Amino acid sequence: MGVIKLSKNTILLLLVILNFNLSSAQLFKPTMTTSLLSPSEKDIGNVKRIAILDFENISSQEYKEAGIDIGSKLADYLSISMLEEYRGKGQNCFIEGARTDIYSIVEREEVDRVLQEKQFELADLNDTQIMSIGKILNVDAIILGNVSYSSSDERDYKSYRTDQGKLVSTHYLTRTTSAEARMKILLVATGEIIGQTSNRSSRSDSTKGGTRPGLNAVQAPNKLAEYACENIARQFANYLTPYYYSYTFTFEKVKHKELKERVKDATEYLRLREIDKAYEMYSAIYEVDPYNAELVFNMGVLNEIVGNYDKAKELYDVAVNMNSGNDAYVKGLRRAENNIELSKYLNDLGIVITPYDFKINSEGNLLVERVKIKGPRSKRKAAYADAKDNSKILGQFPGGLELDLLGRVDKEKWILVKLPNGKKGYFKGKDVITGK
Repeated sequence: MGVIKLSKNTILLLLVILNFNLSSAQLFKPTMTTSLLSPSEKDIGNVKRIAILDFENISSQEYKEAGIDIGSKLADYLSISMLEEYRGKGQNCFIEGARTDIYSIVEREEVDRVLQEKQFELADLNDTQIMSIGKILNVDAIILGNVSYSSSDERDYKSYRTDQGKLVSTHYLTRTTSAEARMKILLVATGEIIGQTSNRSSRSDSTKGGTRPGLNAVQAPNKLAEYACENIARQFANYLTPYYYSYTFTFEKVKHKELKERVKDATEYLRLREIDKAYEMYSAIYEVDPYNAELVFNMGVLNEIVGNYDKAKELYDVAVNMNSGNDAYVKGLRRAENNIELSKYLNDLGIVITPYDFKINSEGNLLVERVKIKGPRSKRKAAYADAKDNSKILGQFPGGLELDLLGRVDKEKWILVKLPNGKKGYFKGKDVITGK
């Protein structure tokens, strides 16, 4: 037999196909995006009550006189962010009970009153004066800092001729404003700096038209700076308090030859975000196949999604013991261990994640084989009392309806099922699809 020679292009094509086949298994794994809880970036100890001073505006004189006190705005946004009960939490979240508003924030009017009474100027405050303000306000810590912003405009111009020879021109104007802020937290009792961070954010606005746009056609620099400070405030709040963030989990493709239809059911429940039903199905399969690493891992993921971190760790640990070479299993175990520490940290702050109880229906056998009545819903098939053409008809049932399979008669000429009312009935084998 002669040796088959492949061209370079053919070899490259085969490599592309091979690479696609290797990655497609990962590509088509079930996924679920949800909101998870993260600890604050900085632990500032046993601090409960905080005062926030206006941030000093150190922008150029042009921007200082622009009509908006950007330092006051940043302080307001920070206060609002820190008082959000569930900052960052989306509607797709299954974790309950964990709040993000862990500090008591002194009202701004109280801070302003003390500053006026003491005749303190914000820009000239020294550490001794700051500690004095903190003691009068009866707070554990004071937040202060500075903020600056700058803005730039960029113009562009493009033109072309239509098929009719007409010159069409478009003028563009883009304004970008960047804000940068620095924040520090002082412990009132000692004057010690217990945390400090910085952040920057940019916001843009643009317009276009047939004529050169005026500068007023886009938002003013101070307004864009205000939007940028709103984003900075959220980042500063995350530095101090727990927050929710979006995360996409990837489930394993469970392999089980005998129960592949039940596995498909579980995957469909995941797609529909029906986590109780998915977990119930996985649990049923686990009862008969406890050594399936993919199955155990998926059960761990579902427990992590709802905040049952101890159970998630237990299941991830089992999956890793079955297959320590799977990176996803190892990462899952590490996440669970970190989340357990997060729970302890939150408990110390008086925040307790509500344990989630998956709703498991103990009635019936989820793993029983099912049949589906053939045809559309508009077409009905008869169910008989006995496996005979002339027996009593128990009812007419629509196409697409799935029922539990109880038995086969006469080489599948007749199929015994459990009807919706709980009674037994026979369908003609040609009227149903088995193996569902």
